[in-house]
Amino acid sequence: MTSHPLKSLLQLQLASDTSSILHLSFVLSTLTEDFLLPSPHLQKWTSRVTSLIRSKDAGARWAGICIAYRTSTLSKSTMTEFAQSWAGLALSILTKPEPLPLLKASIRYLRHVLSAAIDVPELQRQLATPTVPKFSQALVSIVEKAADYELKALALDTLKDMVILYPSLNRASSSSITIMCHQILNGSAPQRTNDLLLHNTARLYAALHYTGGKVGAANLWKKSVDETLQCLWAALTGLRTTFPANNNNNNNPLPSSGPACDDPVLTIALNLDRLQCSATALRSLLRTTIQRPVQVPLGRIMEFCLFLLSCTAYEEKEGHVDAAVRTLEVAIVPELLSSACDLLCCLAKTVQHRLTPYVSRLVVMITYHLEQKHRPERHCALLQCIQVLLSNSLPPSSELSSTRLVKNIMLSLMPLLPTQSDAYTGETGSGQSKKGRKRRRDYESDEVFKLSKNVICSSIAEGNAILCALDALQVAMRGAEMQSAIRSLASRVMLFSSLSLTAMPRSSLSQDVHLHSLVHAKVNRMCLELARGTTSAMSRSLSLVLRSTVTEGNGHTIQTKLQLQQEVDLLLHPRCPPLVRPLPHVEALSLFRAEESNEELAARISLALATAYDANIMDVVDPIMVTPATEPTLHPVPTHLPLSTSEITAPGPISISSPVPASQKMTSSITTAPTKTSADILPAISSRQPAKSQLPPSSSQMELMVEPRFIPVVADDDEEEEGMPDIDMESDSDG
Repeated sequence: MTSHPLKSLLQLQLASDTSSILHLSFVLSTLTEDFLLPSPHLQKWTSRVTSLIRSKDAGARWAGICIAYRTSTLSKSTMTEFAQSWAGLALSILTKPEPLPLLKASIRYLRHVLSAAIDVPELQRQLATPTVPKFSQALVSIVEKAADYELKALALDTLKDMVILYPSLNRASSSSITIMCHQILNGSAPQRTNDLLLHNTARLYAALHYTGGKVGAANLWKKSVDETLQCLWAALTGLRTTFPANNNNNNNPLPSSGPACDDPVLTIALNLDRLQCSATALRSLLRTTIQRPVQVPLGRIMEFCLFLLSCTAYEEKEGHVDAAVRTLEVAIVPELLSSACDLLCCLAKTVQHRLTPYVSRLVVMITYHLEQKHRPERHCALLQCIQVLLSNSLPPSSELSSTRLVKNIMLSLMPLLPTQSDAYTGETGSGQSKKGRKRRRDYESDEVFKLSKNVICSSIAEGNAILCALDALQVAMRGAEMQSAIRSLASRVMLFSSLSLTAMPRSSLSQDVHLHSLVHAKVNRMCLELARGTTSAMSRSLSLVLRSTVTEGNGHTIQTKLQLQQEVDLLLHPRCPPLVRPLPHVEALSLFRAEESNEELAARISLALATAYDANIMDVVDPIMVTPATEPTLHPVPTHLPLSTSEITAPGPISISSPVPASQKMTSSITTAPTKTSADILPAISSRQPAKSQLPPSSSQMELMVEPRFIPVVADDDEEEEGMPDIDMESDSDG
């Protein structure tokens, strides 16, 4: 007859304190619910756990707390019976200087027991009522005195659960908890606040309104939001001392940010950390749950967000300015932009369509920042902010701003298209030649001997930027009104991106081979959405639907296959009503060169996109013809941005001068004076071939030269070059 499992564990693994520590992992993994059923050995088991917790050895006490936690998790009846004695021992451990593992185990055990006691009235009366206030004070003491960040974060997270589960029992200690949160959210310098500690503190600060009850919770939440906004303005004012004064917050007195520091490095680092801590606290306050409806101060929050977005490095106040302070404040401007994007994303998810009155202005300001040069992380934050804003609110009413936004998002997707050298390599490697085409004689320096190819996304941030750009472009093209030429061009770019990704090796996109599957799935899904505007258009997209079923490699595969039934239904049921969206028909897309309008041609050239026909024309033209515009053009800056147009000169779009055949001449409005709008000012495009320059290009021209990206067009066979037939002048025929 086999012995009881608990008897074997007591005789072997838990025979002594040393063996209990050594075999703790085996005991915890072996213990199951069946072992803890009522039996004569259960009483011996609980007695042994109690003796371990009372042991003088810290390791044995740690083993006892861990076994008590596992036992309480598997058997609620055993927990109810022994929770009062075990919880008292665990609480006494928190009031002494004990090793970190023992303190963490005690906190986890008490949190589990007190959380499980919420639905047991007897246990709540006997255990929770006297234990919760003492436990909360012990956690506050640990946060203030402990040096380990993980222990502090665990104590803050546990304290948040206690405030939410027992708000009335924590009402007396709410003032001390609030002071502790303010000390952490006040920032630190030169080392910034730990991220885990910051997020747990912000969540605890956002849960303190529970202590006010159903009636006072709304007032406490509103008071916390007002104080956080004042701290944000105070920190931002300390970061803009060398810029013109802000007059937006004159009515609100700014709180004191603490003692002043003479060192500008420490002062700016401290104010920046305070700004980020307060922004994290405000996001947590917006995400928290409130029992009764509250009025969100949307106007005041948007005023702060708009001011953050308008912060640039080009303004300077009059009078004497310390050069060191000026340099430091200019360097942290991108951090202000990131904080604005994070706060706007949280606000858009919280208030949703109530943010619609501000969307048009936000789109214009974020589009301006997209036109500037940023690191991939900042660029990704801007694109993600656009995607969240347009997903949770109505699209902007201005066609001009939507068109300008889509063009800037398309620029982020240009790395997916093959470059001029890629097109040359592909054509040379295929070995195919057409009648009338001259062989390519120009070689691009050492690229002929280059056996390897650079990775398109050399870092994780660049890959995330492409994914965010695809999401933003998909949302921007759903309901926004924009120029038909830009919509058609975006559809062509996405269609060719799908074709290009199919032939592209996974390793050439990124070192992470899974990124290729993610990007390909998103591109195919967007092509499907653009193609299913009506049933007639969907009937011509069978290849796109079938291609979406063979995507491999990640979670997007399952999502794509789940959507396959909807796509096939649109193909099989032509009487299905069309989707009510301003999507173009297949006939509206200029997939052939002869169908391309002048407006779409101008937009394509402004984005440095070339077609296969342009590449063939450029074969016989000297490479010096690919030159930038003669003069940089000024992009219009919104009036609400504090920028000086005399100090900022945005580079104009790069034009590609190429000869235009006689069968396709551009009108004078495009060739000589393109239409100038605030969204895009195109340089003059000459239809004549410039003379060969004997001088080398200047350094400024060399900086602006880029390889054009290619999109495919189908050329007619009649347009291929054919030799002129010989005419016999001595013939007597009249024909």
